[in-house]
Amino acid sequence: MSQAADLYKQAFAAFTRGENDAAIEQFLKAVELEPGFGLAYQGLAEVYGRSERLDEAVEAIQKAIDSEPSESLYYTSLSRFLQRQGRIPEAEAAAARAAQLQAR
Repeated sequence: MSQAADLYKQAFAAFTRGENDAAIEQFLKAVELEPGFGLAYQGLAEVYGRSERLDEAVEAIQKAIDSEPSESLYYTSLSRFLQRQGRIPEAEAAAARAAQLQAR
């Protein structure tokens, strides 16, 4: 297992324990080592979302999308964060993209 994957596991465990700062730190280290690690950006976005840091959540999930543009989960997450920001038309477009990818 790669070092980035190990950091991801540590970050996810911290996230499940509600240790947001530790999770953010580990997710950031994981993507620093492996910039195309979409799941680590997804995790980072979820922690930011939990912490009401929605701009950072949107930024992180966009990086996940950039790394894996065919992953519907990332568009679903983007839709949720955009909804919470009140950006409904953009959220609906992201949800539609997620549905389109799931239908494949």
